[in-house]
Amino acid sequence: MTETLVTTGLGQRHTASLGIPLRSPASETPFWHRDEPVLAVARLDPAYARLKEHFPHGWERLVQAKSLFDGIAALDVPQVEPSSGQREQTVSLVRAAARELLAFADEETAPATQDAVLQARTAAQRLNAYARTGAWEPITLQEPHPDRPWLYCGPIGTWAMRAAQQSIGFLVAVPSNDLQQEVDMVTLRTSWVRDRVAEVLGSEIKSIQDMQPSMCVLDLLLSGGESAVGHKNFAHFFPLEAPQSRVNGPEFTVVFANIHRQRIQNCSLRLFKKIQGANAQTRLDGLLRTSLRWFRGHDLVHFWRKSTVPNEGRPAEGLTPFECMALEEAYADVLGLLSAGLFSSDLHLGEAYRAELFRYLSRRHHHFADTAAAVLTAGWLRRHQVSLESDTGKNWLPSARQALEELARTLHSTLWEEDASRVAVLRSALATGADYQKSLAGVFRSLPTDLSYTFG
Repeated sequence: MTETLVTTGLGQRHTASLGIPLRSPASETPFWHRDEPVLAVARLDPAYARLKEHFPHGWERLVQAKSLFDGIAALDVPQVEPSSGQREQTVSLVRAAARELLAFADEETAPATQDAVLQARTAAQRLNAYARTGAWEPITLQEPHPDRPWLYCGPIGTWAMRAAQQSIGFLVAVPSNDLQQEVDMVTLRTSWVRDRVAEVLGSEIKSIQDMQPSMCVLDLLLSGGESAVGHKNFAHFFPLEAPQSRVNGPEFTVVFANIHRQRIQNCSLRLFKKIQGANAQTRLDGLLRTSLRWFRGHDLVHFWRKSTVPNEGRPAEGLTPFECMALEEAYADVLGLLSAGLFSSDLHLGEAYRAELFRYLSRRHHHFADTAAAVLTAGWLRRHQVSLESDTGKNWLPSARQALEELARTLHSTLWEEDASRVAVLRSALATGADYQKSLAGVFRSLPTDLSYTFG
C-alpha cells in the first residue's frame, strides 16, 4: 500500500487518511510514552518477600540473572552501532545469565516450582545458543499454570520507541487467583459477549481464528533486560510478542495485576480526580476488577467480525498499517466496554474506563496505537455532545452508549468492509480528540502519567 502524505502549514507531515503525524524513527524518539514524563515510582515485592516464598532455594540466582539482563539492556544504546568490544561484552553477559539460570534450576527443588525450573533450563539453552550463533532457537511456549510460578526469558517485543538490538526480556511471576476469577467470569460467558457484539453490529458474527486466546492474571515478582528499560507494559501477548515462539493450543495473554493496580492508583486515579474535580466513587479494588473484565472483553473482540465479511476483511483504501492498528484498538476498546456492562455496574465501568482513558491520552498518539484509539474515541464522544468530565455517578455510560455503538459500527465498516465513506468523520473525531488531548497538557505535566518500579 502506498502512503500518501500531506503537509500542514507548520511543516508537520501527516498521513492523508486520518491525519496522524508520521512516526519518527525509533532511534530519534525517547522510549517513554511522552517526552519528559512525570513518573510514579513503586516498589514491588519489598525485600523480595514473595520471591523468597516461592523460590526459597534459588531466589538469589534469579536476582543475579536480572542484574545481568539489565546490563545487556544498558549496553544496547539507541543510535550507537555496537563495537566489537560491546558485542563481546554482551555475549559474556548472556552466557553469565545462562549460568545463573542453570544454577537456579539445580538449586530450586520445591515441587511447585518445577514448571519455572524447566522454563529456566530451556531459557539457558536458548541463551547459550544465541551467544554462539546470534540467532534465537524456536520454542513452544506453555501458558502459565494457575497454581505455579511462571518464568519467561528470551526475545520480547515492547512498545518502546527505541532501536533495541538484543531485546532480551526476563519475567518471573506468580498466579493471582483471586483476580483471575474476574477474567474467568467473562471467559465462561463468552457467548454472552458475542451476543452483545452481534447486537451492536446488527449482524451475526464470526471469529477469524479457531481458538479464542486465553488470559492469565499474574503478579510480577521480577523483571530484567528489555522488560526493565523504559516504560513498562502491564500485559504481554504470546506468542505475538515473543519472536521465534509458538504455542500448542490457544494464544495467551499475560496480565500483571500488581502493576496494573499500581498504575491505576498512582496515575489513572490521580488524573481522574484532577480532570473530574472529584474522586472516583468506586474503590481501587473495584476499579481494578472492573478494568480486568473490560480488558478481557477487549482481548476477545479483536478476533470478531461480521459473518458476512470475506476472510478477515479488508480496510478502506488509503489507511496505513498504523492507522488500521489504531482503529482496531478503538474497536476492541469500545466493544469491550459495551460488553463489560454485562458484568459491571455503570458506575464502576464508567469510572474505570474514564480513569484509564485519561492516562492513555497522556501519551504521544502518533507513536502508540492504543493512544490514537483513545484520542479518536474521546473526540468522537465530544462531537456527539458526550462529556468525559461529567459528574461522577451512574449517568455517564448510558448517555454515551448510543454514540459508542455508532462508533463501533463505523469502525467495523471502515476496517473490514472496505467502506471509505466514514473516513472523513473519523478524521474529524481524531482532530477533535487531539485538541482535547492538548487542552490537558498542563495536567499531564503536573501529575504522574507513567509508572517506574523497582524490586526488593
